[in-house]
Amino acid sequence: MRSKIIIILQFLLPIIYVLSCNRNRQKLKATRIDFPTKISVFKLFAGQPKDLIPAPGIELQEIAAELFTDYARKQRLIKLPPGTRMIVRGDGLPEYPDGTLLVKTFYYDKEDNNFLKGRQLVETRLLMLKSGHWNAGTYRWNKTQTEAFYTKEVITVPVNWKDENGQLRKVTYHIPGQKECVSCHQSADEIIPIGPKAMNLNRMVHRDNKQLNQLVYLQEKGLLELKTNLLKLSAMPAFKDTSISLESRARAYLAINCAHCHNSNGLASHRSLTLNYNVQLIQTGIQFNKSNIIERMSSLGLYHMPKLGTTVIDEEGVKLVRDYIFKLSKIH
Repeated sequence: MRSKIIIILQFLLPIIYVLSCNRNRQKLKATRIDFPTKISVFKLFAGQPKDLIPAPGIELQEIAAELFTDYARKQRLIKLPPGTRMIVRGDGLPEYPDGTLLVKTFYYDKEDNNFLKGRQLVETRLLMLKSGHWNAGTYRWNKTQTEAFYTKEVITVPVNWKDENGQLRKVTYHIPGQKECVSCHQSADEIIPIGPKAMNLNRMVHRDNKQLNQLVYLQEKGLLELKTNLLKLSAMPAFKDTSISLESRARAYLAINCAHCHNSNGLASHRSLTLNYNVQLIQTGIQFNKSNIIERMSSLGLYHMPKLGTTVIDEEGVKLVRDYIFKLSKIH
């Protein structure tokens, strides 16, 4: 009887989740503007797009903790209107000037850690701030890798590559439709960026043959203004850096992969999990939900978490969170 109840709950919980997520929420559109058909209109890249060289006036951005998307690599760019700058007042999102364009290209190197063997651009996602509202647009790259075309629909793309161990990997990559974009990027009744929070940009980078803090670099270039002391800002850990504590790494992983829904303004705000990085452990609900977290991360299908953006299980991520929860169980 108990096993039957568990099976029934596994089918019902995702349905209840989806239905409850839609209550008391304004139905948002991914965009209030018309995006051009071709991405080349934006003049994002210098030379061949597959070389991923930013065009003049477009700046590279790197974040410490990255979302898992079926092992895809990502390049992040930002373009600010001439003469403007973003303002950082705390750990959250910078204040962006109207007209800001955020760019994220998803791609696979044919061989991990050897881009000279070639790469496959799959999609580029844009967030454009117009009249105080963010607008999301998705572009799929063509087979010749010369142009990407605007799409509103879900598209699947077969991808194969060799991982760092030389093993052939294959995925059926899922390009999200507009409704899915809204699901992840909705905060209260607005669409917002997820990754480029100040604390996630607060990291060391290589620029002009030297290493320096990314926020300092952007400020020196006149693209950013720090309204607070840099030392007062938090820094999101890189969860793949094993020199950092297990707790910090696991919390960073959960924050970037789950907190866009599991926060007080997210799609899963009604749930018992709040996974923002700086929330105290006792307030997160992690201990109460620890078995459920691992089970849902480890399974595919309707019960899988994260709900969107992945078609395979992140084995390394599951191990990281499992090790963290096991340690919590021993301590508490």
